[in-house]
Amino acid sequence: MLDEALRRRLEVLNRGEMPAESVQSVVAQVAVLPLAKASSPLTDLPRAEIGKPIPGILKLGEVVETSAGAHLRICVPIDRLWSNGSQLVAGRHAHLHQRLAESRQAVEPTVVMEAEFAALVAALPERAMLLDLETCGLGGAALFLAGVLRQVEGVPTVELLMARNYAEEQAVLESLWQIVASQEVLVTFNGKAFDWPMVLDRSARYRMVPRVAGDAAKLQHIDILHHARRRWRRQLPDCRLQTLEQLVCRRRRSGDIAGHRIPAAYAEYVRTGFEREMEAILYHNAMDLVTLLDLSLRIAG
Repeated sequence: MLDEALRRRLEVLNRGEMPAESVQSVVAQVAVLPLAKASSPLTDLPRAEIGKPIPGILKLGEVVETSAGAHLRICVPIDRLWSNGSQLVAGRHAHLHQRLAESRQAVEPTVVMEAEFAALVAALPERAMLLDLETCGLGGAALFLAGVLRQVEGVPTVELLMARNYAEEQAVLESLWQIVASQEVLVTFNGKAFDWPMVLDRSARYRMVPRVAGDAAKLQHIDILHHARRRWRRQLPDCRLQTLEQLVCRRRRSGDIAGHRIPAAYAEYVRTGFEREMEAILYHNAMDLVTLLDLSLRIAG
C-alpha cells in the first residue's frame, strides 16, 4: 500500500480524492513506462512547462491571398507554447542524428532505429512537417483549420491556416499544398485514418488532386498513434493524445476546449464573430501539434 503522504500529493495533482487502488494503479502505470529509464539522454532533459492560451491569438494572424481566395495565417514560435521547446527539440534532434549515424553503421539498421523514424530524423528540420486538422464534423464535413508544425526561418513554428468562414476552405487547402510541396515526411496522429484522407477528399471536391498528386505521392507518412499503441497499449488506460501528453510527456493543459465542442464552437464563430472559443480552438490545435512533436522525438529515440 502507498503511504498517506504520497496519496495526498497525488490527490492535489488530481484535484480530488483518490481511492488507494486508483493511486496504486496510476503509479504502477507510470513506473513501467519506457521513458522512465534513467540512462536515456532524452528523459534526462528537464521537464518543460506547458504553454498557456495566448490571448488575442487571432489578432496575430495575417491574411494570405491564394489563387483560390484568402484565409488567415497565424504563426506561433514553439517557445510561446512550450517553454524552452526549441532548445529541447534541438537537443533531442542532435541525439537522434547520432543514433541515425549509428544505425547506418549497424549490420541491422532497424534494430537501432526503425526505418520510418530514420526517414524522419534525416528529413528534420527543413523537410518534415506535422499536421493536425480541425473540421466541422465527421464523414465529409468541411475542414476549417489546418495546423502545421515545421521549421520557419530557422525556428520550429506552429502555423495555423484558418478559414474565417466556410467559403475559405479551398484557400486553406491551397496554402497547405504549397507547404506539402517542399516536404518529404508527414507526421500525424491517427492521420492515416482521418486527417490525410480528409485532406485528399476535400481537395478532390475542389478538383485539386490531379495537380497535387505528385506532391502527395512523394510524402512518407508516419502515424504516431500506431507506434504509441505498440509501445504503451499494455501500460496506459488508452492511447488518446491527451492521455499520452499527461502520462508520457508528463504535463497537463489549462484553458483547453473539449474536442467534441469544436464544430459547434466554430459554427458560432462564423455566425457571430465571437472570438473566445475560436481562440481556444487555435490553442487546442497548436498544443496537439506540440505534443505530437514531443512524442515523435521520444519514440524515435
